[in-house]
Amino acid sequence: MITKPLVQLAMLLLLCVPGCDNSSGPKTTQTSSTKFNKLSDKVACLEQYVDFRRTYKELEFLIDFRNNSGGLVPGPDDVTWDIRIAAKVPTAELTQWTKGLQPITSPDVEWLKALPDNIDYSGVSAWFQSGGRLVGVDKDNAIIVYWNRSM
Repeated sequence: MITKPLVQLAMLLLLCVPGCDNSSGPKTTQTSSTKFNKLSDKVACLEQYVDFRRTYKELEFLIDFRNNSGGLVPGPDDVTWDIRIAAKVPTAELTQWTKGLQPITSPDVEWLKALPDNIDYSGVSAWFQSGGRLVGVDKDNAIIVYWNRSM
């Protein structure tokens, strides 16, 4: 015998289960490039969390991405991110990294300390910023450092 409370519970579950689907965007992750051995695996992981495609000769990153969207009642900060990259790139592609950004002179560089240290970014001397995005460039060695965070 099916009781009224049992039917109500079943209806509530049917309404809530689709609301738990977290398919609207990339999955929540805290990932370091040190988890991957091959450059192609690093690139594949990173490209899930950035809206650009680049060529890399070497790549290191830290991704802290939180996707809380997809619930029945979205919260105020449904998607937050903190993406940090250090990369050796083709010299011809350096300008792609700074397109649309404004030059700045004295950025906060403490965030670099958290990056894996496999790429020497000590020669980075030109800095560019727009909103939550900060890019540093070492033109002589074709090294970029990139930080993008939700504000």
